[in-house]
Amino acid sequence: MPELVVCRPDDPEWLRVVRESPAATAFHHPAWIAAVSETYGYPAFVLGWRTSASRLAGGLPVVQVSNPLGGRKLVSLPFTDHCPPVFEDGMVPPDFVDAVLRWRTDRGGPRLEVRAPLDGGGAQPLVVGTRQVVALDPDSDALFRRLHRNRIQKRVRRARELGVDVTLSRSRDELETFYRLHCETRRRQGVPVQPRRFIERLWERLVEPGLGFVLTARLGELAVATALFLVWNRGLIYKYGASDSSRWNLGANFLVHWTAIEWGCGNGCRTYDLGRTDAGHESLRAFKAAWGGDELPLVYTHIGRQASRLGGTPSSLAGVIRHSPTVVCRALGELLYRYAA
Repeated sequence: MPELVVCRPDDPEWLRVVRESPAATAFHHPAWIAAVSETYGYPAFVLGWRTSASRLAGGLPVVQVSNPLGGRKLVSLPFTDHCPPVFEDGMVPPDFVDAVLRWRTDRGGPRLEVRAPLDGGGAQPLVVGTRQVVALDPDSDALFRRLHRNRIQKRVRRARELGVDVTLSRSRDELETFYRLHCETRRRQGVPVQPRRFIERLWERLVEPGLGFVLTARLGELAVATALFLVWNRGLIYKYGASDSSRWNLGANFLVHWTAIEWGCGNGCRTYDLGRTDAGHESLRAFKAAWGGDELPLVYTHIGRQASRLGGTPSSLAGVIRHSPTVVCRALGELLYRYAA
């Protein structure tokens, strides 16, 4: 008789499920869960579905977070775009969802947020934005020819003509360049930046072991754009991007994305996920749509009382960040990010 069990994210049986499930991504991997949990000090575990004495058939990774305004809640997973339950055969049994709901009730009914659609009693689905997922082709040249001629092809070619060069790295030597541009970009956007220790843990847990990489575009010795990608189970995910706004005319961002796509095509990846676009961010949505692929609604499911949430950074705080040194953006990130889960 199948039963719900609580296990550690580094349980070998969970890693086996993440290896075998067709729906598993880098966000289900113990390394991503550990990077989030270790940075912010929140306990992490997996709600596993055991079908025999020692075998997990699937499960859902969960982090318990605390907010002084919203109280305690369970999230699968914080700072993660999309994280559905995953099973080795690709199918989520209805009994599993029912068991998760009973488990939650037995423990006093903490709020549960699953960053995917989830059917069940009391589930409250909420569309928070979209995801753009591009199907990759082993023939990258054929894929390039299908991209929009003016919005993509022309800009990629132009960047190369202007001398922009993109390099792939997993070395910690690239972390400083990435984080500097990342901080400058977040400041320009008026939002706090993730604590540096989170980026360092991403390097330690994912980038250096081969579960991710960073691409950096340079004009000569000058870094003008960069992006961090995660890769697992033949799925490539664009997670963070940054650039020097004074060099946007070079089209380096376009060349970075195309270089990632070329790498994915050449390394057996089936999909390129451009990540979450929040509702209302139409310019970002249009940029991602230009790469083709399928635009999917991004649905988060809330079970239990849903605390009120801020719809992004308040305009007053955004103004302070934009008109302050980068250190202010970093300090606010250190203070606020753990409560943004």
